Amino acid sequence: MVSLLILATLLVALLSDVGAFHAAQQQRFAEARASVDYFLFQRDRAYAANINGSEAMWNGQQAQLQAQGRPLADRFLAAGGQWVVRAEGRTAVPWLVLGAKDNPLPRPQLDAYLGIMVEYSAYTAATVTALRASGPVTMYLYEPQGRLLAVAGVADEAQLLRALGVANREEAFARLMVDEERARAMRPQVGPVESAASGGRLISRFDTNPITGQPSLVGVQTLLQGRDPAFRRIAFEPVETIKTRLDERVSGAYAVVTRDGRTVLRSAGLARDVSPALARRIAGAVPTGDGRLHVGGQFIVHGPVYGVDWTVLHLYDWVDLWHEKGTRLLGQALAAAVILLALWLLLLRLDRRVFTPALADASRVYESEALSRVIIDTSPVGLVLIDPSSGEPLVENEPARQMAAQGVAADGQALYAVLSGRARDAVAADGDSAHEFQLNAEGPARHALKLQVAMAPAMFRDRPVWVCALRDVTAQAELEQTLRVARSDADRARAAAESASQAKSAFVATMSHEIRTPLNGVLGHLELLARSPMQPAQQERVERIRLSADALLGIISDVLDFSKIEAGQLDIDPVAFEPRPLIEQAALLFSAQAQRKGVKLYYALDPALDSVFLADVQRIRQVLNNLLGNAVKFTESGRIVVRAALVERPTAPDPLLRLQVVDSGIGLAEDQLGQLFQPFQQADASVSRRYGGSGLGLALCQQLARLLGGSIGAESTLGVGSVFTLEVPVQRAGVPVRPAAVLAGQRITLLSAAAEWRLEIGGLLQRVGADVTVLEQPPLEPVASEGATLLLFGERRAWSADDEAALVARHRYVVRAYANGPLSPQQMADGVHVSCYAGQSLLRALGALHGAVSPLPPAPPAAAVSARGRVLLVEDNPINRELIQQQLETLGFTVDTAEDGKEGLLAWRQHEHLAVLTDINMPVMDGYALARALRERAASLPILAITATALASERERCRQAGITDLLLKPLNLETLGRVLLQHLGPMPGIAVEAAVRPARPADVAPPGGGMVLPDHLRRTFVNSSRDDLQRIARARADQDQPALLDRVHALKGVLMMLGQRGLGERFSEIEAQLREGGPVDAAALDGVIEALQVLVDQQAAQLGAG
Repeated sequence: MVSLLILATLLVALLSDVGAFHAAQQQRFAEARASVDYFLFQRDRAYAANINGSEAMWNGQQAQLQAQGRPLADRFLAAGGQWVVRAEGRTAVPWLVLGAKDNPLPRPQLDAYLGIMVEYSAYTAATVTALRASGPVTMYLYEPQGRLLAVAGVADEAQLLRALGVANREEAFARLMVDEERARAMRPQVGPVESAASGGRLISRFDTNPITGQPSLVGVQTLLQGRDPAFRRIAFEPVETIKTRLDERVSGAYAVVTRDGRTVLRSAGLARDVSPALARRIAGAVPTGDGRLHVGGQFIVHGPVYGVDWTVLHLYDWVDLWHEKGTRLLGQALAAAVILLALWLLLLRLDRRVFTPALADASRVYESEALSRVIIDTSPVGLVLIDPSSGEPLVENEPARQMAAQGVAADGQALYAVLSGRARDAVAADGDSAHEFQLNAEGPARHALKLQVAMAPAMFRDRPVWVCALRDVTAQAELEQTLRVARSDADRARAAAESASQAKSAFVATMSHEIRTPLNGVLGHLELLARSPMQPAQQERVERIRLSADALLGIISDVLDFSKIEAGQLDIDPVAFEPRPLIEQAALLFSAQAQRKGVKLYYALDPALDSVFLADVQRIRQVLNNLLGNAVKFTESGRIVVRAALVERPTAPDPLLRLQVVDSGIGLAEDQLGQLFQPFQQADASVSRRYGGSGLGLALCQQLARLLGGSIGAESTLGVGSVFTLEVPVQRAGVPVRPAAVLAGQRITLLSAAAEWRLEIGGLLQRVGADVTVLEQPPLEPVASEGATLLLFGERRAWSADDEAALVARHRYVVRAYANGPLSPQQMADGVHVSCYAGQSLLRALGALHGAVSPLPPAPPAAAVSARGRVLLVEDNPINRELIQQQLETLGFTVDTAEDGKEGLLAWRQHEHLAVLTDINMPVMDGYALARALRERAASLPILAITATALASERERCRQAGITDLLLKPLNLETLGRVLLQHLGPMPGIAVEAAVRPARPADVAPPGGGMVLPDHLRRTFVNSSRDDLQRIARARADQDQPALLDRVHALKGVLMMLGQRGLGERFSEIEAQLREGGPVDAAALDGVIEALQVLVDQQAAQLGAG
């Protein structure tokens, strides 16, 4: 009977495992279908959002679309009813627009359609991203009556006809409008839709992409104008996208089939497509819901998917069951067999074991009692049996006897009597039978003893007794006390160390502010002074003062960065960057100094670096600039070469960026290399006396290299030169791409006396498609140069002016690249001039000559000091208003000011202004409302918003309000002049060279620094800040969150404009908490208010001292 029960249990377990396997397969099927459903659901919602946005634009902005498309319509009609529409921007996608020759659109409709095509060109890439497609998405649209057709990503009509395999435009229209009849049968929902499919706006089906030939999920979208279709938009999404998602999320054999039996896709676990007959049979059963079939030895779980007449299949068989559950099933069978075998063995031996002779049991009892006596006598712990009534010991061992003899309770009672009394009291109090406690006793010479006691009731020879175990824990108690004292001392020492570390961190932060604040003021006013009219001798002195201040700022920044690294406060911020601009900017920064010393400065880049990488480029630039600055400083003649290469590592996934600075300077001896990277150390004392410097730069470079996960090293030969190598790991931000062939088909003659330039620039030009002839000097025999461009790179050394003129005469175009050339290419009388340290500008200059890019602007006029025109400044904060006004006036503008948007609108009506600069958050009328009002009256007026933050949401609000550009506080003259030049264009009086020259260290306010204020500005700052502090106190007392937010925002802007970035960012954090509507950290708010009060008191003291 027991055997049958075991077998039945085994059968139930096997069936349960088989059922669990089926349930697991059903769950995997559900996960696979959920993956497909989620993709289709997200696709449906993305289409719905796109339809809603397109309809809102089409129905609500007809006038703007017609105005935008009207110029394109003229070109469209002039080109015979075709044009390629492409919006501005690198992500814009070209759309080929074709019109029906025998049925043209009316002109207003044509203008509107071309206008919306410009918008589609601008955000087609974003639409593809929203669809989460992993492959290319083909997209086209047409007017429902067949009068207009637009295809994305096609360059011309011939390309489209070849892709479709048709002979003419009419056949292309017919081929691409195959879904029109089915679309007309739908009843689209009018107005915004939440679901494109449910709203009758989307037809989805499986078909082949007529352009690429790929199996695709076709989406036919209908966009309405009123109740009538305005146009249909068709997108072909490769089904490979769904297959990829399916393979990533589930494993096994899966397939998706259509109702007519076609296999849409199959997973990697399915060797071949599902037979059409089986697919049609399963698809016919889908309307009844999910199901499972057993066909030909296979189980098939099937069910429909969201929004498309597709069916998801999951196939498995008994082999899959055995692979997944075989071990478990076999184990269960073996376990049952072992149990049966053990059961029968037990039954066979039971007789022998049940009836053990009673005499053997009695013998073991006697032996057990003897053993217990031995254990009691030999135990190192005191064991005793105490009579509860008398407190006398009945049985005790030697340790217990010794403790009883020397131990006396605090009140003089005998030890056993005390123990018996404690046990009785404990039982009376809580009823527990076992007790454990510590007892204090006095030993010989009144020495304190601590006894650990454990007592429990028992029976001994038919009488109740207390079993008591005694252990002397005096030494252990003393040790624990010693450990507690040591732990307390360690805690105090750790607290002192942490306090010292915090003090060091606070010192670094304080010094960063206190040192940089006055120095930044010096640099800022030197910048203003340098732009004022001065005698040449005065100009030279100012420039020398500025160079000295730059050097001082560099030393201070190195010291503070070094301290931050030691304090663990310097973080790594990886961002995407391109190595070529990094190297070119570093070379450009030191080119003027090298040129003054007569040192040649070259660079050479590995072609593998023509890509985008992820790393902390600011720290890499800091190390590179330090190494390059040292090379220029210690090289009196010869050359300096900056080399960059990508080094693959077989043991690591990420490659190394290797930067080398090779110079022909003074060099170093072997013993000098050992102390090269020590803080505040130089090769020897003569170096410091001759060249200056703190000796901290290379030590900081080594610390930064380690922080970046890399290394830095040096090789040098005394009197010959040095090679400094920096290696840092970088991540690839994308797949390496070959540079665009922007100069394809162009013939270029490169003439350069420097082998370094010939190798680097020749390779660059070849990589962008040019046919390059490289010359070291003008050839004696004429070269084939008809229609070619002559590129003169670097300085002329080995040939005469006549030889160069002869070579120039044989070329159609001439480009001159030299060290101090302009950063942006400029057309001069003798050719196009450009800097040899600006690769992109060089390519642009060469491309513009042959029409590959937009033409170059003419050479700008010389800088003038005359007034540049009138601008309007709208700023509610008096400090910001006066400071920006002073900067604008320094740039030569006449400035009208206003305190809010309403006053600004009135001021704008009184005069004609070239541009309007406005704050965003102002009383009465804010910057957004002002921009909208101005945009209604002047569509092309440059409106520049000034803010302390650059969040994506704020940029989007500015764009919607009609604001042209966003300026971040604090503003310096270089940034302000560059932005105004960008939006106003070259005009008399604008110093173009100031707008395009690279920023020097003195042009950039040090982080956390400040500026020295004139007395009138300091007085305004003190008065307005004290008023703001009083308003903050009243707002906190009244719990007026809006008023508190208004004052905190205003103070943040003032501090950012004055260069107090550290304190401004702390106010920004408080502002973020207020905007979120949650509780504000009162301690943090008190801290920033106290810091502001200290700053105001300092400014007030300086005002009084002045």
